[in-house]
Amino acid sequence: MSAAAERRTAVFAALRSLLLEHPWGDVTLEAVARDAGVSRQTLYNAFGSRYGLAQAYTVHLADALCDVIAQTLAEHPGAPRAGLEHGLRLYLETAAGDPLIQRVRAGDAHHDLVRIVTVDAGPLLVRVAERLEAAALAAWPGLDPDGVRALSRTLARLALSYVTMPPEYDDSPAAIAAGLSVLLAPKHM
Repeated sequence: MSAAAERRTAVFAALRSLLLEHPWGDVTLEAVARDAGVSRQTLYNAFGSRYGLAQAYTVHLADALCDVIAQTLAEHPGAPRAGLEHGLRLYLETAAGDPLIQRVRAGDAHHDLVRIVTVDAGPLLVRVAERLEAAALAAWPGLDPDGVRALSRTLARLALSYVTMPPEYDDSPAAIAAGLSVLLAPKHM
C-alpha cells in the first residue's frame, strides 16, 4: 500500500472513531488530523474541506460495501438469489454499524451529511451502480447485460434508501435481505 493510501486509511479510521463519540458538528479537521497522525494542511490538500472529507469517506464506505457484495456474488456463481441475499444482508448489517450512517438515520446529522446521500448523491449512485453491475456480470456472465444494468441501478438506489431511512418495520437484516432477494434476483441464468 502506498504512503498516500495509508494516510487516507488512517484519516478515515480517525474520522470513523471520532464519529462514534461526537456528532458531525463537533468533529473538526484538526481533531481528525491529530488522530490520523497527519497535518491539518494535509487534510485540506487532500479533501479541501470537512464536506470534502465527508464525501470522500462516503465514497470509501460505498466502495468497501461494493467489495463485500462483489465477493458474495462471486461466491455464488450459479445462484444469483443466494449471492444477492448474502450480499444484501452483509450490506444492511455493515451500514447499520457505521457511525456516519447512524448519524443520518438518527436525524441528528448535519445538513452536509444529509446532502451527500440525498441531493448530492448522483455521482455516488452512478459509482455504486457501475461497481455492482461489473460484479454481477463477472459472477453471472450468462445473464442479460441490460437486465443486470437495471438490477444494479435499482440496487444502488435501494441501498442508498436504507442509508437515509432504516426499515420502518422490525425485521432483521437477514429477513429484509431474504425478501429483497426473492423480488430482485435474476430468475434465469
